[in-house]
Amino acid sequence: MKTSIRAILLMCFAAVILTVSACGNTSAGGAAGGAGEVIKVGMTADLTGKSALTGEFKKRGAQIALDEINGAGGIQGKKLELVVEDDRGTNDGMVSAFQKLIADPEIVAVIGPITSTMSLAIDQITKRTGVPVMIGGTNVELTTELKNKWFFRFRPSDAYAAKTIVDFSTDKLGKTKAAIVYDTDAFGTAGKDLLVAEYKKRNMTPVVTEGVTANTKDFTPVLENIRKSGADIINVYMTLSADIAQLVVQMRQLGVNAELISCAAGAQTTTIKLAGDKLDGIYGVNDFALDQSEETKRFVAKFSSKYTDNPDLYSGWVYDALNVLAKVIEERGSDPDQIREGILAIKGYKGVEGEYDFDELGDGLHAYSVVKVENGRVVTVK
Repeated sequence: MKTSIRAILLMCFAAVILTVSACGNTSAGGAAGGAGEVIKVGMTADLTGKSALTGEFKKRGAQIALDEINGAGGIQGKKLELVVEDDRGTNDGMVSAFQKLIADPEIVAVIGPITSTMSLAIDQITKRTGVPVMIGGTNVELTTELKNKWFFRFRPSDAYAAKTIVDFSTDKLGKTKAAIVYDTDAFGTAGKDLLVAEYKKRNMTPVVTEGVTANTKDFTPVLENIRKSGADIINVYMTLSADIAQLVVQMRQLGVNAELISCAAGAQTTTIKLAGDKLDGIYGVNDFALDQSEETKRFVAKFSSKYTDNPDLYSGWVYDALNVLAKVIEERGSDPDQIREGILAIKGYKGVEGEYDFDELGDGLHAYSVVKVENGRVVTVK
């Protein structure tokens, strides 16, 4: 059944692929042979649009993994080829990019989106076609409610992030008046609800809760409401690094002096590039920190040597996903069910994002670190 569906998709999208491949599709790995001489993995990335910087970091992380895998002899004696499609950082773009990838019957798995909304956008397609998809979206329901046996999450869920944010805001920083700024998409709304629930456990209620849409340009009304509320800590649950950078820059301009602790999109190399020194002093809960483990430090050294820049989570999770995928295919083969069983069997695998212990829902990681931006660098606090 899986084969027939993919064959139909191939016929439906063949004309589209032929017309866009010159500008929308890139391949890495340098495979020169015909079918069967390579193992092909697809990847979506926001190569154009507002989030193009994060897409570039995603490609770089994948390229380092690809170089290492092929440099060590490939997988089962074959070169690994990575086929990349531009998702443009939008749900529609993600669906289009994903459909193009799975229309190729030689692609055995896909490194998918980091955002929850874009993961939701391809949920039904993934279920129908049975292609293993590595995701970075952190909405709890992506694994607990969707029951998608083909989603494998390579970042911790929001349940861990929200608890860490509230614990640090109250227990470590001693704050008592929290403001929450969140995206009104699936990711941000779910994160806001988790934060409110965590505060409720402490008999606390946020003094103000502000919902915003992605790509908001002017946060002045939001920040003025926060100032009036007397909030001493701002908890941010927003999807895009670019939006968080904009919020923090305007916060500094308006002189809003509350502390700020963000979800993982905040204290990142990409966000620092956009906000500059205005980001100094903010906290974040990260699944990737430059100094969090020996595995991470080695990855940072390789990345910095190749690109003269520091990586961040946009690079880290895809590096781990590609390496885990290569390990599983090497040991078990590339049939979808073999890949699924192999990933779920991964226990104690030390990646750059943490130690992976996959559960039956497809969740691999189960903890966050608290980090702080100091002098343009992300450092681990806890």
